[in-house]
Amino acid sequence: MIRKTLTTTALAAALIATGAGRASADLGDAIAGGIIGGAIVGAIQSHNQRQPARATAPSARAVPSAARQEARAVQTALNGFGFDVGVPDGVLGRQSRAGISRYQAYLGYAPTGDLEDFQRDVLLQAYQRSEMGGAAVTQVVMTHPDGRRGLLLAVRDEMLGVNTRVAAPAAPQPAVPAAAGVPNLFAGQGGAQAGTQVSLASHCNRVGLITSANGGYTDLGRMTDANFALNEQFCLARGYAIAEGEALMAQIPGMTPQLAAQQCAGIASSMQGAIGALGVQPRAAVLASATQFVLNSGMTAADLANTARVCLSSGYATDALPVAIGSALILGALGEAAYGELPAHHLMQGIGVPQRPDLAADWFRASVAAPGAATVAVSFQPGPSSRNALILAAVDSVAGPAPGAMPPAAQPAVPPGK
Repeated sequence: MIRKTLTTTALAAALIATGAGRASADLGDAIAGGIIGGAIVGAIQSHNQRQPARATAPSARAVPSAARQEARAVQTALNGFGFDVGVPDGVLGRQSRAGISRYQAYLGYAPTGDLEDFQRDVLLQAYQRSEMGGAAVTQVVMTHPDGRRGLLLAVRDEMLGVNTRVAAPAAPQPAVPAAAGVPNLFAGQGGAQAGTQVSLASHCNRVGLITSANGGYTDLGRMTDANFALNEQFCLARGYAIAEGEALMAQIPGMTPQLAAQQCAGIASSMQGAIGALGVQPRAAVLASATQFVLNSGMTAADLANTARVCLSSGYATDALPVAIGSALILGALGEAAYGELPAHHLMQGIGVPQRPDLAADWFRASVAAPGAATVAVSFQPGPSSRNALILAAVDSVAGPAPGAMPPAAQPAVPPGK
């Protein structure tokens, strides 16, 4: 394994450089639509026509000083972990509630905007430890794919009794075999039957723990477990999709994670046919079904694509997998083939849909550009140049080489001692 660091800052920079610009150079017209009659109806209005959002006046009732101090501590901690809520003023208004929702979704909880006691304790303890520093904290920050934000997951797991890596530094451990301790995640023992009951957020949390224990992400030259390598890339793609959609949501006045979740919920029923076909029909048939939805949506391709990106983000952030899968299929039907990587991952792992590595392989090969290819769309998320080669090699290892593929050239034997 070779350690690769994926920080929130780098992800945001990559998004600004690639995702937001591609989604809409001017979003100029933000999404303010709903789900009506089973189809997304976009009410795209120009900035000149849009009414400015009214500021919510603070409550006239005095906020007790102790409660205000605690609220200020919560706001400071949220800002510290990248859930921007503005200046800590001790008043948990709309912006603070939105930040709390994003924090809750990151930890795998329902994004209600209201902190439960355990969630508050995790947040404040993690922030306190991050400020105090120390060898254990540094170890987590430097090895976790989410950098400093990974302290939240580490402290949560410690408080749940999963591990104690932050509380007391441990001696370096040898790399853990990829599937050790969680065979049901990577051996297909639960995905195909569990379907949408599987939590992708929890799945990715456990994948992240194993990746950290292994010292970093799987590298093409040192891949010993192809299926685990695909799980790592699945979770990275999920994280990027969430960040990409959040960047779009930030440009929509009045939009909150809760409102996005409400408006995007209808995708699950509207795309039910295409989602159901994903586990039993070939890629072309699934895209044909998704195309019918696109044609009946009543939206321009650009507006529908932006809506689908927001709903893809919302679906993954809230663990609403039919919403996320349906949104990815919409983008694929709109010609953005790279988003087909997401249905491929779901099929490969049996999360949200039946487990079908054979069908997954077709989606992967149509969505992930082979090294040197110029006719296939590039990956929708930024990553190292070896990422696509890693995914395709892992797919070949799990599902077998593509029909008609040339076998690798035989290498001459190397005499001993050479």
